[in-house]
Amino acid sequence: MDRILVSASTGAMNSVLGKLANLMGEEFAKLKNLRKEVKFVSDELASMKDALEGLSYLDELDPQTKRWRDIVREMSYDIEEIIDDFMQNIGGTDKSDGFVSSTIRRLKTLRSRHRIARQIEDVKKLVLETSARRQS
Repeated sequence: MDRILVSASTGAMNSVLGKLANLMGEEFAKLKNLRKEVKFVSDELASMKDALEGLSYLDELDPQTKRWRDIVREMSYDIEEIIDDFMQNIGGTDKSDGFVSSTIRRLKTLRSRHRIARQIEDVKKLVLETSARRQS
């Protein structure tokens, strides 16, 4: 049973890591301050994914490890929801848009950009706490 839950956790993590990688090359490139934060979160999540995959070889997990696994899985779902919300609110850019259209779109999405910046900071804190929990 533990192996199935570990597999579900790594599956959720794979989806999030893919979306984070996609964002690194797209919209976040314009939010220069966040690029470093997103890279940090992505690296930490990849490290957690590796730890989860290592757990899949164990027959039994201790209660603390089970709790950590469950927290990581839920955190992955939360992060994925934030990314999906960001992509829906900001959307892609049309390279054929002129300067005025592009500027208007940026102004309209300014609030969403600030919100995602705050959410990324919150995610970073959560990832750090979760990582520390595993190491203790």
